[in-house]
Amino acid sequence: MTMTENGLRLASPEAAADVFAGLSDLEQALAFYHQHLASDTAVNLSVAENVLLYHDSMNADVFKKIQLIPERNIQYMAAAGIPQLRRQVAELLSRAYKRTVLEDDVFGCAGVSSALECIAFGLMRKGAGTPALKPGDEVLIPAPYWQGFNWSFEERPKLKCVPVNLPTTGAGRYRLTLDLVIKAYEARQKAGHRPRLLVLTNPHNPLGVNYDRDLLEGIYAWAMAYTDMHVISDEIYCHSQLKGSKTPFTGAVTLGAYQGFANRIHVVWGFAKDFGLSGFRTGFVVSKNPAVHRAMLGNTDPAERTHPLPWFTPFDSLKTFVIGELLSATKDGRLYTTYAMEKYPELLGKSFTEVKAALDKAGIRYVHRDGDNAAQFFWLDLTEYLGKRVEPDGDIELPVVGPKGLDPDEEWLFRYLAAAPTEVSLLPGGTMHNPVPGFYRLCFTARRREEVVAAVSRVGKALAKLR
Repeated sequence: MTMTENGLRLASPEAAADVFAGLSDLEQALAFYHQHLASDTAVNLSVAENVLLYHDSMNADVFKKIQLIPERNIQYMAAAGIPQLRRQVAELLSRAYKRTVLEDDVFGCAGVSSALECIAFGLMRKGAGTPALKPGDEVLIPAPYWQGFNWSFEERPKLKCVPVNLPTTGAGRYRLTLDLVIKAYEARQKAGHRPRLLVLTNPHNPLGVNYDRDLLEGIYAWAMAYTDMHVISDEIYCHSQLKGSKTPFTGAVTLGAYQGFANRIHVVWGFAKDFGLSGFRTGFVVSKNPAVHRAMLGNTDPAERTHPLPWFTPFDSLKTFVIGELLSATKDGRLYTTYAMEKYPELLGKSFTEVKAALDKAGIRYVHRDGDNAAQFFWLDLTEYLGKRVEPDGDIELPVVGPKGLDPDEEWLFRYLAAAPTEVSLLPGGTMHNPVPGFYRLCFTARRREEVVAAVSRVGKALAKLR
């Protein structure tokens, strides 16, 4: 065992490599690799993390003021969050949505992955409002999409995720339409399958775009009127908004369909992305569905006596304490969260602008239209480099590269950029179910903007050798 400068105890390189090899999700594997195996000069821009607020103010105005953990926070607490915390999160989301969110409809758990799983299990119970979900039912998800949806819905609920492939060429490149969703749904039905969930990520990961209100109104109205599907809106990036975006963020709770079909529309959010607290594992379900309520709080009815699902992935006492301090902290006489969500777009915009300029200078192509939101991502188009090979200047030291099935050229390019001297990790599109190879996600908030700009410059030099 060794001790790093920041006090983290690490396993031996051999033991760490064994652990790394056992991580099937590439994003998790790369995070572990960069924490425990990579050199100090390596930069991980593959992981969807956000350090901007921490360095700007959160460390100084929140964490450095936390001194002791009270006795009550070493004891058991409500698994779905204490009433005060649920109320504070409801108020925070109400400000974001400009629409009242009731604390009785907000439930905490250990991360948005757990929140998604809890919704799925809740909809498998009596009283969900439409025929209960059952193992084998399908989940439609516009692709590319966050690979975590697969483990959230498939591993324990035993649902099946089905990509709705967005076009990768032409005027509608990477644009979602109602027609695409309808055709995907009808194709699955004709094939004898049963789509029961539609999942939309808004803003989108990895594209970063906000969905237009008219598009959302159309999709939700169709889903409510012509199918028995529930819709889950993953809004974990809802505060990640570039100033000047022509398409403002539209929360699901503000849509017309929500007024008549709230029991079939569910929202998940957490502190991982907008606030940059990914390691805290804090997620929230926002739902009016009675079956989901019973799943989150438990049910004493003898006919269906159940324990709260978050008991197994709880919003535990330490989360309650630290997030409670964050929600109660003040800066300049007002809530810190209010300050943070006003400051964050400014920090986000500076990073976006400088990284975009660095990409342009390096001649690196990406999918983005002026006026679109970007959330925390650039969706890089490196298709022109597929199949071009040179020997890297250093050894490619990654013990493994993650899940099987990546396009060989896409995998090689990922490994080439991750090797010395470039040492920059990007997330291959194949891990996010992108229908064609050659696209990579770059998270421009994963490190300070000067570090990201320097990393982009190194990527540009490495790609130039392939030209």
